[in-house]
Amino acid sequence: MKSRQNKILVSAAVVLILGIALTVFLVRNPREAVTVEPVKRGRLVRTLRLKKQKKTFLINAFGSVRPRNEIKVVAEVSGRVIRRSDGFRDGGFIKKGDTLFKIDPVDYKLAVAQREAEIAQLTADISKLLQEENNYRADLAIAQRYLDVVQNELKRNQRLRKQKVVSPGKLDISLQAVLRQEGEGQRINNLISLVAPNLAQKKAALDVTRARLEEARLNLIRTRIIAPFDARVRNSNLAVGDYIREGNTVGTIYDASVLEVPVSLPVEDARWAFRRIEGQQFPRTQDELQQYFSSAKITWSRFGETFEWQGRVTLVGAGLDEATRAVTMVIEVPEPFKSWKPGKHPPLTVGMFVKVGIVGITLQDVYVIPRSALRPGDQIYLYRGGVLDMLSVKVIRKGHGEVVFENGVEEGDSLILSVIPAAGQGMKLRALEEGPRQASRAGKDSP
Repeated sequence: MKSRQNKILVSAAVVLILGIALTVFLVRNPREAVTVEPVKRGRLVRTLRLKKQKKTFLINAFGSVRPRNEIKVVAEVSGRVIRRSDGFRDGGFIKKGDTLFKIDPVDYKLAVAQREAEIAQLTADISKLLQEENNYRADLAIAQRYLDVVQNELKRNQRLRKQKVVSPGKLDISLQAVLRQEGEGQRINNLISLVAPNLAQKKAALDVTRARLEEARLNLIRTRIIAPFDARVRNSNLAVGDYIREGNTVGTIYDASVLEVPVSLPVEDARWAFRRIEGQQFPRTQDELQQYFSSAKITWSRFGETFEWQGRVTLVGAGLDEATRAVTMVIEVPEPFKSWKPGKHPPLTVGMFVKVGIVGITLQDVYVIPRSALRPGDQIYLYRGGVLDMLSVKVIRKGHGEVVFENGVEEGDSLILSVIPAAGQGMKLRALEEGPRQASRAGKDSP
């Protein structure tokens, strides 16, 4: 045990002596330090060659699909439903001219028959009055001729009385005959004068009854509700045997041939959505306005896929929305079921929340860069002669992923895509040029 401890002590002493000797040697023989200067190569940045191009703006917005033409089916007369179309149910399809449902028409047929009978009676009464008027006038003509006879007889008796040929009694008889005949003429004239108001009353009653007949016929027609266009049923709560009253809403249908999507756009985006037509005045009619509208693409993403329909802007709100100060635009989609393919492509349906891409105006000779390449204060960084050049540009439009401008640079300039902390004018850089695909991801990557 003791011999082992002695060996350890001897080893430690040897190491200590060697260490002291090496220290003394290094102190007596020092070496000069060599200074190495770092190579100034500059920060490595990614760049993109700028090139003028034609740019068509695509203005994106979101909205819900709704019918362009939608009507509530309302009963115009009361009665019991005796028939209903098989298509007049939730989700059903109706052709133009199809009968949606029919109300029992018996009461309305009776009303028509009653009005027709009243018209026949009034027509007969009018004919009778006209005939009576003709008879009275004939009687009046006879009475007038007889009055002429008795008046002549009275005049003759008056001359003869002066000659004392006839007695006073015979003269009185002649005078009485004249008076009686004048009274008969007056009676007939009175009867004739009564015909006119009676005739006017009957004619007025006839006009009223004819109007009521038209109403009764119209009510009879209204017992059968006809589809005004090719439609799809949005909802229906009607069954055969139901009693419905005039004014009751029994369902809703909409025009299946065209749907529309209203969207709200900020004024800054909406200004790029209209075609530019030189020398035109502000449109005054809908037809004049149509020439400024462009096409649009409607997309709906579900089940890991994106489905598309083609549409067109057809209407613009008359003013800004008071709450959002945005412009409302309506995109019309014709034949929404045309692209339907079972299991592959769904039809455009009311209520879908879709994305709308409106094809806006096209500008020539502009520069389009990633949004991430635009620095605060509308500046861009250029790589020129191995150093950083900080340049302000006039931006035309800022999109979600890109920026469009047209001045301040030259074709072929190298745009810096990388993030540069503490950037300064004239900073030394090294460039790594990127292709078009890499540039599209420049906003997401940094060196």
